[in-house]
Amino acid sequence: MSLFLFSATQIAAQDAGTDSNGPNKETAEQLAAILQQMNTLSADVEQLTLDQDGREIQEFQAKLILVKPDHFYWEILSPYSESMIADGSRIWRIEPDLEQVTVEDFQNDSGRNPLLLLNGDAEMLAGSYTIAAAKMGLGNLQRFILTPIAPDSQIERLSLTFADNLIQEMQFESSLGQKTSLTFNTQQINVDIDSGVFEFQLAEGMELIDNTGD
Repeated sequence: MSLFLFSATQIAAQDAGTDSNGPNKETAEQLAAILQQMNTLSADVEQLTLDQDGREIQEFQAKLILVKPDHFYWEILSPYSESMIADGSRIWRIEPDLEQVTVEDFQNDSGRNPLLLLNGDAEMLAGSYTIAAAKMGLGNLQRFILTPIAPDSQIERLSLTFADNLIQEMQFESSLGQKTSLTFNTQQINVDIDSGVFEFQLAEGMELIDNTGD
């Protein structure tokens, strides 16, 4: 299953509320300041998912291209082929093995796609999460631990780890104990991205499943 199908594993309700002042706001502003330095991101990603007993469920290699605020390209390279493209209006999930493409209206929220936390501003972060920051023992690493405020969240907590303000790792744990880790390699930030990356064309022989509101 692709990382981006999170209708069944929502991270946080976007309208969850909390005090807009105090330590949580300060930490949210600190995290947002790091994220604001990144307008585009290109990276190779390793994803590993474990069940509640620590047994491996899934491991794959992927390519991520992200352009704020609402464009991304995600391609699973191995052990199977699958990709997703979002252009700010629509999101397409391409499954070559099934010879089908599913299109939906794009929703720019981290509840459906945890990588969109990388778009987060201080107000959104402070309103949706309790955030703790910690300097790690190894050199310049810094980690932010985010706990969803919404009581019905299916994610217990997640974390973002940076080195020199560059994303290194994202981890999250579901309420059922499933753990997922994303490791970012060969990152490039704020480089020019060809807009053609986000243009979708239906390949011959592929079935289109239209789940948009049109």
